[in-house]
Amino acid sequence: MDWPKPLIDALARRRAVIYLGAGASAGSVSAVDGTSRPPDWPTFLNRCVDRAEGDTTVIRDLLKEGDLLTACGLLKDLLRDEWHVLLAEAFVSPKYAPSSTHAAIFQLDARLVATPNFDKIYDVYAQQESGQTVRISHYYDPDTPEIMRGDYRGVLKVHGTIDQPTTTIFTRRDYSQLRYKHAAFQSLIDALLLTHTFFFIGTSLRDPDLVLFLENHASAHPSAPAHYMTTPDGEIDKSRDLSIRNDMNVKLLRYSANDGHRELAESLQALVELVQSARDDVAARQGW
Repeated sequence: MDWPKPLIDALARRRAVIYLGAGASAGSVSAVDGTSRPPDWPTFLNRCVDRAEGDTTVIRDLLKEGDLLTACGLLKDLLRDEWHVLLAEAFVSPKYAPSSTHAAIFQLDARLVATPNFDKIYDVYAQQESGQTVRISHYYDPDTPEIMRGDYRGVLKVHGTIDQPTTTIFTRRDYSQLRYKHAAFQSLIDALLLTHTFFFIGTSLRDPDLVLFLENHASAHPSAPAHYMTTPDGEIDKSRDLSIRNDMNVKLLRYSANDGHRELAESLQALVELVQSARDDVAARQGW
């Protein structure tokens, strides 16, 4: 991958926030069976449909149409107590090990990593590698502003954590409550979007809440520098690049998804070296 210089510079000066989506865990493998990988959201929801009792025709139709939020809400209500069990079976019990992608993200040494992932693959890895000095903060924690302003390395769990299933954000109703009940947290993320370069890794524009958030921000700040998002070849048609840049202020960086997204992992490792070289240059010039 050909990494843009503005992104390298933003990471080097620690003026970037890495936004870690579910796709970043695609290279993780279960420590239990040595083969299975974390399911993406459509795969998980389709598994849930197969476990649900009663008429699931509407839910299956919604999944085919790509309306994951509505389908998820109906499934969560239908499965009730079993919902949290299914989450644990899919994302906790397999004991997914961190991948080389997670290692490279940690080595980029961004001050803040934000993630909607409710699993703990990166959280645990970052704390182990840092000697427990990386702080984990959630959208409902009162001290999140302290982490954003302080000299900490932090992971912001923007959709909650599997440790507290009732706090996780899944459904359209959940997203609505997040926007209104935790508006102060949303304003903090909005401020970061304005003052930092966001580097989206493993994130999909199929997330309607993320798309709406980016569109609103791009509309309010049309002259702001671009953010960057990695995306596997074929996921987003290239004809949409200009509209995504104009409407969401995001530049797409494409890679091959073959062999467990190997190209992304290798390119991120190369990015680590580019960022470190840029940091050395900034330090030599005292150009902070």
